[in-house]
Amino acid sequence: MELNKAKAGLNPFPGLRPFLPEESNIFFGRSNESEEVLNRLLTNRFVTVIGASGSGKSSLVYSGVIPRLLKHPGQDKPSWKIIPFRPGKDPLENMAKAFAKAIPGSLNVEDIDPSFITGMKDDPNWIVTSLKKLAPQNNEKILLIVDQFEELFIYNQEETGISPCKTASEFVSMLENAVVHNSDDIYIIVTMRSDFVGSCATFQGFTRMINDSNFLVPRMTWENYKSVIEGPVRYAGAEIEPRLVVTVLNDLGDRTDQLPVLQHTMMRTYSHWLETAEPGRPVSIADYNAAGTISGAMSRHANEAFDELDPKGKDICKRMFKAITGKGSDNRGIRHPSAISTLKSVIRCSDKELLEVIEKFRAPSRSFITPVYPAPLNDNTVIDLTHESLIRLWGRLKEWVDDEASSVRMYMQLSEASAMYQQGKATLLKNPDLQLAVSWRENQKPTLGWAERYDPAFERAMVYLRTSEKAFLDEEQNKVIIQKRKIKGSRIIAMILGGAAVVFLGFMLVAFVQKISSDRQKNEALRQKEEAAAQAFAALQNSELMNMKLAAADSSAAAAIQNISEVRRQKEISDSWRSVAEQNAAEASRLADSARQASIVSEMNARIAEEQKALAVSRRLVAIGKSLSLKSLQMTGRKDLQSLLAYQGYMFNRDNGGLPNDADIYTGLYKVAREYGSPYYKTFTGHDSEIKSIAFLPGKREFFTAGADGKVLKWNLDGRNQSLQIVYSGTEIINVLAVSPDEGWLACGGQNAGIKMIPLKGNDAGYELKGHSESISSVIFSFDGRYLYSASSDGKVLKWDLLSRSSTDISTSMAKITGIDLSSDNRYIAGVSTEGKVVLWNPEKTSDNYSIESPGRTVRSVRFKPGKDLLAIGYDDGYLEIWDIATRKRVSEVQGHSAEVSDIRFNSKFSQIATAGNDGTLKLWDSDDLTSLPISFSDNDGLVVAIEFSPDGQAIVSGTTGGKTNLASRAAIADLLAGDVCSVVARNFTMDEWIAYVGKDIEYQRTCADKEFNIKVKEVR
Repeated sequence: MELNKAKAGLNPFPGLRPFLPEESNIFFGRSNESEEVLNRLLTNRFVTVIGASGSGKSSLVYSGVIPRLLKHPGQDKPSWKIIPFRPGKDPLENMAKAFAKAIPGSLNVEDIDPSFITGMKDDPNWIVTSLKKLAPQNNEKILLIVDQFEELFIYNQEETGISPCKTASEFVSMLENAVVHNSDDIYIIVTMRSDFVGSCATFQGFTRMINDSNFLVPRMTWENYKSVIEGPVRYAGAEIEPRLVVTVLNDLGDRTDQLPVLQHTMMRTYSHWLETAEPGRPVSIADYNAAGTISGAMSRHANEAFDELDPKGKDICKRMFKAITGKGSDNRGIRHPSAISTLKSVIRCSDKELLEVIEKFRAPSRSFITPVYPAPLNDNTVIDLTHESLIRLWGRLKEWVDDEASSVRMYMQLSEASAMYQQGKATLLKNPDLQLAVSWRENQKPTLGWAERYDPAFERAMVYLRTSEKAFLDEEQNKVIIQKRKIKGSRIIAMILGGAAVVFLGFMLVAFVQKISSDRQKNEALRQKEEAAAQAFAALQNSELMNMKLAAADSSAAAAIQNISEVRRQKEISDSWRSVAEQNAAEASRLADSARQASIVSEMNARIAEEQKALAVSRRLVAIGKSLSLKSLQMTGRKDLQSLLAYQGYMFNRDNGGLPNDADIYTGLYKVAREYGSPYYKTFTGHDSEIKSIAFLPGKREFFTAGADGKVLKWNLDGRNQSLQIVYSGTEIINVLAVSPDEGWLACGGQNAGIKMIPLKGNDAGYELKGHSESISSVIFSFDGRYLYSASSDGKVLKWDLLSRSSTDISTSMAKITGIDLSSDNRYIAGVSTEGKVVLWNPEKTSDNYSIESPGRTVRSVRFKPGKDLLAIGYDDGYLEIWDIATRKRVSEVQGHSAEVSDIRFNSKFSQIATAGNDGTLKLWDSDDLTSLPISFSDNDGLVVAIEFSPDGQAIVSGTTGGKTNLASRAAIADLLAGDVCSVVARNFTMDEWIAYVGKDIEYQRTCADKEFNIKVKEVR
């Protein structure tokens, strides 16, 4: 090697951008194709290089064909003037500018104005006549490279909705005339995506030229890809592990657009190798994993650029990528190239703010967008993705594209509804559609520049939305007024009914008194009657006396008769009053019941109002609790205040019905625990390199770990002082661990295809199981401990009888399996196949077997939920899915990480699921509701590669690719972290602090009891 370029810091991989002509020395894998294109060019003076997106068409021309053309042997070797350009939005102007740059002094770029373009249109032979004037040297030939020819259709379809426009036709005619009707001094290469070949049918002459001379770029073979990986590394003076080459090739998959993804991944892998500065060490799998692998490198790299921006820059970045991407009719991500002036209008930002974001993403080490550095930028510069694969692989951009598609759908629906309303064919919006539209407007903040790209009726749609909103608010206000009136009317009616009841009670009392009076009169009449009878009897006995007093007797008899008539009349009056009194009593009783019912309704409404008021207060306190927790994160170094904020937030959330393990509440408590100490946050030092696997003893808080240093160690979560026990130490690296249910054996799956069985108690001797031919990837004991299941990179799944120490091949014929998990009842095995899908099979019943796959995604991890027929699946794009294996239906899904989900674990005691991602985070989810915000740990030393819950569910232990702090345990629930907070503080809130952080209208309370203080102090107010 002439020069060890690795020592000079050269990165031989260009990333997403195409290779340049001066990079032909690091361009590998296309030698035969380069010769074939060159031969067709020299024979026909024209060739169209056609290929799928990401097949390397531009690189093939620039770094394969051009260097060979310049070195092509011949007796009369000509000199070549090479003029490359892209059609872009205005193909004639871009071609003229390319001529001006290639042949300085003959044409000024500033002179290219609309009148100049008009002159070009008038001359169909403009290319020939211009080049003869601009390049009169003898024996000089011109090569025009029209790169990305599909832009001719993309831009015109975007703007006019038809393809092609008149300018495009004139441009194509000039190309055709330059080849067909003129001398052999002009040669043309056109590169074009294969899905746009059909669009060329409009240009009949040009179509014949394509048919006569075209080259369809073939897919690379295994050997081609291998040279693409190995060649640049060796040219740079470095070495690469063969195992890494095989791993990368396996990870590539069969997509047609993986070449730029491969280049970017290798660029990042090589950069990591350079940063380690370890002379003599080959580029290894560790560098590849650190870069994020094929599935995660691009996403991680893009996130790094995004994280370098301030909040304003991040918002501009989000809006910019939404503007230059979209979804096609087939629901796939597509590019929407846009000029900087258009982007500024859509985003509503300054030139400086937008350029700062653009420069972050087009830096030489990134090249995510074009034009690549150092091409100058101005208002007319078109910003575009370097390649569509960024949409597929950058999780954040994928979310933005989906969000933008939803936003466009909402705007189009709103525009259509406003047009129909204007025509009298629709009414104003009502809930829930109105609420959805208002939320869209408030969250997306659409602008006129943004809306005009989809429908020009922006103002009409917004007026329609505002009118609908106003009508709704007016209607709601009227409802409130009517309700108040109803309540007022109900109160009046209740008062009237109550008064009526009192009146009728009075009538009843009067009737009762009259009845008593009537009865008295009746009794008096009867007494008088008896007296009259006695007097008559005495008159009969004493006839003499009767005769003497005849006149008096006659008078008394008449009076008696008159009294009897009066008695009868009084009785009739009494009966009439009694009837009236009874009727009045019945009416009064009825009215009293109505009054009672009205009172009950009133009391019920009052009780509901009180409950709603209490609920509103509780919700407010929960919200304040979350706010306090988030504020505590900003108080680093102020121990007392930070701890009080976090703990008071926890209490408000706990006491008012907040989520038991709310992510915001947990985060505040976790930061206090990490900064000021807690038995529920620990780091363990023993392995000096990557953690490979973690396994707990059943029912205990003791666990084993395997590391890339070749050691297996045993730990205790509860020890005050860290202590470790070396269980195994050797040259072989142990990949996976499993502990038998009776705690008697530790199974260790190694990289050398063997499974070491290490006894944990008794006097049994250890032994080794051999049956696989490649590295072990999974070992799982059956629930009764009699069997051991294993999977390997060789694609086989074996079931070991631990008594006879023999194995049975239970592999499925559906696919080769590289990793497995076992359901709790040992009925189902879930395997990750080499094709990137999940295969579920029952070795005893083949009819139960089926597979789960998602087009465009690769499965990376699977895990059964203990005791349930549920399976969690992690994908290479960061998505997490839960499947019901009995019904074979997906239960839920969520974008869990921005890179692949590398490991999954369920908490057997609480409804939790933990996921580790190649974005460097560990997340805890509510397994019953994946839509809830997860607890996210980003303070990991490297990538999280192994996770495990303790058997009691209280702790989550994680292992990473880092160095000294590569093993840590954290509390799985917030209640544990909250228990020790008051022991680290020396005071309570002051009244001023309470008012400032909690609120003036909320009654002050002591966050910590005095006896819980670490240091007792007298509070000063």
